[in-house]
Amino acid sequence: MNNFRKRYPEEVKAPVIKKQRVTQPHFGLHNQGATCYLNSVLQVLFMTPEIHDRLDPESQITDKRLRKVFKDLKETTCGTEDITKSLEIENVHQQRDAAECLELILHKVSPQASEVFQGQLTYIIKCSKGHSINEETNPFWTLPLSLKDTHDTAYSVERGFERIFQPKSFSGDNMVYCNECKKKTEATSRCEMVEFPQSLTLLLKRFDFDYNTMSHVKSDRCVDVPRTLQRKNNKYKLYGMVNHMGSLRGGHYTATILFNEDKTWYEFNDAHVNKVEEQPFAKTGTYKSSSAYLLVYRASGKERQDVDAGDKENRQLEQNQESGGQMRKDMKKEEGDAKHEKTFSSFKDETINQKQNTSYPSKQLLDSRTTAEKRKQSSKKEDGEATKDENCLQTCKSPTDIKKHPLLIVLIVVVCALVVILPVILTSLNKS
Repeated sequence: MNNFRKRYPEEVKAPVIKKQRVTQPHFGLHNQGATCYLNSVLQVLFMTPEIHDRLDPESQITDKRLRKVFKDLKETTCGTEDITKSLEIENVHQQRDAAECLELILHKVSPQASEVFQGQLTYIIKCSKGHSINEETNPFWTLPLSLKDTHDTAYSVERGFERIFQPKSFSGDNMVYCNECKKKTEATSRCEMVEFPQSLTLLLKRFDFDYNTMSHVKSDRCVDVPRTLQRKNNKYKLYGMVNHMGSLRGGHYTATILFNEDKTWYEFNDAHVNKVEEQPFAKTGTYKSSSAYLLVYRASGKERQDVDAGDKENRQLEQNQESGGQMRKDMKKEEGDAKHEKTFSSFKDETINQKQNTSYPSKQLLDSRTTAEKRKQSSKKEDGEATKDENCLQTCKSPTDIKKHPLLIVLIVVVCALVVILPVILTSLNKS
């Protein structure tokens, strides 16, 4: 009995100790050599659940291998050998760019998966008189922001993002040729986001080319990263950052990502995953960083869906206003044409026939003349022949007609007598 009572508390405590298991919320990825750029991008994609259900393992081998990595990451630290094969990365010890790696993955996966990061930008150039010089719409996966645009101590990502959509003017030596004006003229250009992606990725251009030294350089400029971005009625919230530390040739990539379940930011450094000691945006709405390279924002769910229809209507209204209501005029014209199409159909047919007959005379044209036209032409012909005969009679008189006029006979006799008698008279006068 006593022994039982002594052991009983120990036997009761044992199961309680076994149930106390500390689980790690996130796992890392093994570095194959210099694949930190790949690990950081994969962790951001892993924290983008919108892309998971869109992966098609039946048709795309990259989709299949991504799904396997995402499944393994939920349980343990895993490798990326299969992914590097899909991306055709042969030298895993070579430094690569994380932004290029992201676009490579989006290019390799199925289109429905890459659409999560895809948006559409429209570029418009108009002359000072409003003539359209150029207009084109292109898709994008990342929006680059130049860190050279301002001379502020800290670069504002929010202002840099808004600067993309600010109008730019062309004047002086930068004037643009307008086909309608037939000359170079002042012009303005603007950019507009016509399709908003679910995940908006901004690329801070830390790697650039210095024309003074004629070499590639890296910028460690401090940037103010906003927690949210607003474009028209579309609101985005930051949930992932890819960072680059070190020099251009010997740097290292990590990822800082927000976990929605506990609203905590974690740092993913290859196989090591830890909570960020000083949580970003804990005190202010901006986060200062000298290493942030890729910023990934997520559209605000329902708000974004409700706004999509309104954005389309606003874009349509803006296009109608810019074109001076040309669309409404065309619609009215089409209604008028439809109303009078039946009335003018026969007129159009006659006009076409006249043009064809005028250009290509044929026997059918001659046979199609009316009886009235033939009679008219016949009468004209008879009148012409009568006139011709009259003229002929006036110039050529016959002997029978001369006999009908006695005065003419007398005149002729007198003239003949004078012709005979006049020489005789003249001769006699000369003798005397």
